[in-house]
Amino acid sequence: MLLLSRSSSYLASKAGEGKRSHELVPGMLLCGFLCLSVILFKVAVVIGTPLELDAGSQIALFGLGVVPAVGAMIYSHPRRFQPRMASLYFTVALVPFSALAFANLGHVVSYLSRSQPFWDHLLAWGDAALGFDWIAMLRWANEHPVLTALAYGVYMSAGFQSLMVPILLAGLGRYRVLQVSVIALLLTLIVTYGIAWLLPALGTYDFYGIDPSQHPNITVRVASLHVPEIMGVRDGSILNISRLAPTGLITFPSFHAANAVLLAWALWHVPYLRYPALILNSLMLVATPLHGSHFLVDVLAGILSAALAIATAAILLTGLQRLWQQSESIPLIHSPSEL
Repeated sequence: MLLLSRSSSYLASKAGEGKRSHELVPGMLLCGFLCLSVILFKVAVVIGTPLELDAGSQIALFGLGVVPAVGAMIYSHPRRFQPRMASLYFTVALVPFSALAFANLGHVVSYLSRSQPFWDHLLAWGDAALGFDWIAMLRWANEHPVLTALAYGVYMSAGFQSLMVPILLAGLGRYRVLQVSVIALLLTLIVTYGIAWLLPALGTYDFYGIDPSQHPNITVRVASLHVPEIMGVRDGSILNISRLAPTGLITFPSFHAANAVLLAWALWHVPYLRYPALILNSLMLVATPLHGSHFLVDVLAGILSAALAIATAAILLTGLQRLWQQSESIPLIHSPSEL
């Protein structure tokens, strides 16, 4: 029986089920704090400007997030502690809460930066300094439509990966990797939108004046679809910015590139997916300048922001876990009647 008990404890530890609540709760609270901060910022801007948000969609997203969030709290409690269930509920709650925080934020940033000039010329100069010719790349892609179509699929895999990877990590018991990657994702989004506020840009397709007739054999995913929305928010012709999903209004830095790094890093901790994920997300980086209408410097900035976010998230999570553990270890002071 003793051997069986030790074996069970060992297997639970390997699966992550032996971890204590202080290893999960701080990360969840930090994610909640980051989302709440962005939500409050967005609401404050909308209240103080002519921008409009449909309350119904915002309430619906909040309601969708509350139920799984409660489940995460229940299974994080020391008396009911089940890390796998808590992490799964956490990942489900994160979808509507992150949408509530970051959907429309690109429009808000476009409005706030309306007095700023576009910085595409500076980004193009950076590409030239690196020896990268975006138009030459477009011509090459037009001559290789099959490869370009495959790159399109790889580029679009970001959405599916972003939904499935957290669930996979929770199911496999990779709780620390899950929390670091999610915190890093939120930090990267905040930094991306913050930089875009200061350095707005419209992207390569608009900057170089590309027309679909110049690449008849291929379809470019983003092209200049986002430009009318940016200009509409800047000139006041678009005021109601309500959406249920984030839109790609940001050129510099490239969040698509940052997300590729975050996904590759997270899946590196799943041995049988390590190299397939690395290949897939490396190809996503290659596809981003074309299908995301990004300058090369956008992609490099996205890679750098993701790397810094991962390091920052790991440091923050470790510090918060230590503080939480210390607070749990402080003995309770009982009243004389309880002694």
